Amino acid sequence: MQLYLDCDGVLADFDAGATRVLGCPLCEYQQRHGPARFWAALARAPDFYGQLPLMPDAMALFDAVRPLEPVILTGCPRGTWAQPQKHRWAAEHFPGTRLITCLAVEKRRHCRPGDVLIDDTPTHRALWEAAGGIFILHRSARASLRALAAHWPSGPSGGEPVVA
Repeated sequence: MQLYLDCDGVLADFDAGATRVLGCPLCEYQQRHGPARFWAALARAPDFYGQLPLMPDAMALFDAVRPLEPVILTGCPRGTWAQPQKHRWAAEHFPGTRLITCLAVEKRRHCRPGDVLIDDTPTHRALWEAAGGIFILHRSARASLRALAAHWPSGPSGGEPVVA
């Protein structure tokens, strides 16, 4: 059983970073300019992913699940520009934590039956669950930890509960 954490929207504040780069909320920018220009603008920003701030409760979530040795499983846009930035970001904020980058739709390829993914985007939930995984829709560290406790009530070796 492996615990996977999505990065953007769970650990990294993608929306705050995009708003900083675009000068307006990302949904507003996408409505005005479309997804192609949205992604092009982020790709042009120096070290966009590497500069993302942490989500406000990212460390609370990570510290609570650290004994489970989580893997960061993060979707990347097409192209090769985002992967090195995400690796730098993870090395800075979560040193020693394994990071897997892929297209979001391909996250399911890393799933084995019983694996848990905490992700803020439900788009590919059905694919993860079809692969035998457990999907937890992230809204806050507290809610995700509560949901995780229902599926993984003890630590990796049957020890203390992940969440009280």
